[in-house]
Amino acid sequence: MNRSSADDWILQDRSACLRIISALKAGRAPREGIRYLGVGLDGIIQKIQQNFKQAIQGEGQIIWAIGDYGEGKSHFLRLMAAFAEEHGFAWAYLVHDKDQEIGLHKPARLFQQILWSLRWEHPALSLMGFEKEMAYVPLNDRLWRERLPKKLAELTTWLKMQGWQGLVVCLDEVENCSQFHWTQHSPAWETLSHLHQDLRGSVVLYFALTRVGLEHLKESWRWHVGKEAVALLSRAEGRSLSMPSWSPRYALPLAERIWRIHARALDWQPAVTVNELASSASQQAEAAQSGRWRTFVQAVVTFLEKEHQKRWPSARTAKPQGLPKPPQPIAPAPKSSTPNPLPRFLLPDLQPGDQVEIVRTAFRGWRGIVKQVKEETAEIVLGVRNQMLVSLPLDALKKLR
Repeated sequence: MNRSSADDWILQDRSACLRIISALKAGRAPREGIRYLGVGLDGIIQKIQQNFKQAIQGEGQIIWAIGDYGEGKSHFLRLMAAFAEEHGFAWAYLVHDKDQEIGLHKPARLFQQILWSLRWEHPALSLMGFEKEMAYVPLNDRLWRERLPKKLAELTTWLKMQGWQGLVVCLDEVENCSQFHWTQHSPAWETLSHLHQDLRGSVVLYFALTRVGLEHLKESWRWHVGKEAVALLSRAEGRSLSMPSWSPRYALPLAERIWRIHARALDWQPAVTVNELASSASQQAEAAQSGRWRTFVQAVVTFLEKEHQKRWPSARTAKPQGLPKPPQPIAPAPKSSTPNPLPRFLLPDLQPGDQVEIVRTAFRGWRGIVKQVKEETAEIVLGVRNQMLVSLPLDALKKLR
């Protein structure tokens, strides 16, 4: 099978392969190896490359990506982030959420969240000069409908002064616009219209939504805004990037790549052949009514997990072999999550507000912000939109520079 050797580096990093398998099992697009798993996306990749070339030349780009749930929309999002890093663009990711007032209907709030997402994804990035926008949201949001393209251009200029090539903003679940109160539709339309007319500089805006959500949004804007808004959505749909529909011809190459990642992650040689794996998972994908890409991937990972458990059953599930029981200790040894704790001077010196990466435990590969440090543990805030607080030992954390 033809693969770009430039994308095979992922097979040299066992920890990355473990994180990829964990993400695929959970039904999420992995942060790493996205190019290696990008089967059937050659045409889309060429278009994205062209968009980035135009953005580098100062032509603002708006990309609409349409795909139903489980059909690769999240994979495309991660692909955009990978291209942003490859071309030297800073990137931010947001979810359109009317309840959190994050979206096109609140452009000032939207810009504020872009800044905070940039801070999250790029801890070393300086946003000096935008403290005012990060600190509070202007009361008069009306002016920001026209001002947003100019503020994005200013932000891009500031990023270029720090060595970046430009800015990528990914706004997911745009179909949530159809859930607006009737007074919110017109502000969202005005903001989107100004972005399409006035976006300048090395900016790439990515709007993702489902096809069903797009039709609902058209109906809502036909009623609350007018034909001009529907015409804009129709033009955007005509130039959109649609994820390729599932086809059995993708089964063998995709199964083979997941097979290799799984083998590297768990350091074993699966006995099942790639052909058997692809055939079994393809049958499940063909039987699914929707989300066939996701169904196929999870079927492959589940099949490999079962084969791995057959070969190396855990001590808890293994059947006894008639061996004598070991003698019981007089006093049970105290349990410890860190049987060999590190000396204090080897633990990371963390302060509240530090950006950290989790290097072990079930949250390995996640990044977060330190909220509080107590003795040899730290409370970490995970996530931007749906925040989660976890307490972890210091030796499970790595401070990001």
